[in-house]
Amino acid sequence: MTESLLLVVAVFLITTLAVRFVRRRTRAAPHVQRRWTANLKNAAWFLLLVGLMLIWAPQLQALALSLTAVAVAIVVATKELILCFSGSFMRTSSRAFSVGDWVEIGAVRGEVVDHNIFATTLQEIDGSHYTGRTVVMPNSAFLTSPVRNMNLLRSFAFHSFNITVDPAFNLFREEAAIRAVVERHVAPFAADAAKANAQIERRSGVDIQEPTVRLRFSTTDLGKYRATVTVFVPTAEAEAIEAAATREIMEALHERITEAREAKEAAAKADAPAVPASSSAAS
Repeated sequence: MTESLLLVVAVFLITTLAVRFVRRRTRAAPHVQRRWTANLKNAAWFLLLVGLMLIWAPQLQALALSLTAVAVAIVVATKELILCFSGSFMRTSSRAFSVGDWVEIGAVRGEVVDHNIFATTLQEIDGSHYTGRTVVMPNSAFLTSPVRNMNLLRSFAFHSFNITVDPAFNLFREEAAIRAVVERHVAPFAADAAKANAQIERRSGVDIQEPTVRLRFSTTDLGKYRATVTVFVPTAEAEAIEAAATREIMEALHERITEAREAKEAAAKADAPAVPASSSAAS
């Protein structure tokens, strides 16, 4: 018992001193410091578990034969903890992510700020902005949910948005105008987007779509015309670019629709039969 307490105290003191040294004496970036801190804590947990197993190994071996039923019950009771440990082993062996990466686990997206053998802590992200909420996910989720590493798309990402109008207006004739508006809004980032796209291809080893403006037409479930625009832009600027481009496009389309309606009304008035003067006088 004394040996176990001494081991726990020693590991705790060494870990605390190491974490303080990393936080106060290093000049690395914050996410790198968090990564080192997480690695130190995980190493401390591992050393503590190995040390306790070595200390208690003789006693455990002596009790093993008489505690088989109890062991089975413990396994059943600690099923979730075993799954968490298995998920942690899978994450480590597959190198799915590390501290500082942007990941998507199931429906949750965020930056990894800490992880251990039981849980992973994320700083939640909505789109490209931090929500301020912290999500703690059990590592067992890695065994049941897909894990997507979004770190390559942390600076630049493909962003899509829709333009929807009534079918009375011919949206397909406005393809060139829509493309021109979007290209004007993304032009300041075109050079950086091309570099980021090439860098992602080199790191991932696969060919991804070119960082050009893509425009696709379709219809909604209600039968309205829809234009889907896809751009490769800085993650932090994606929503602003979408808002500005959508506003300009919708204003231009509104003017076209208004002009078409007024021209149609003028044509209808011109084609209407004139009322004879004699009929007006008689009345």
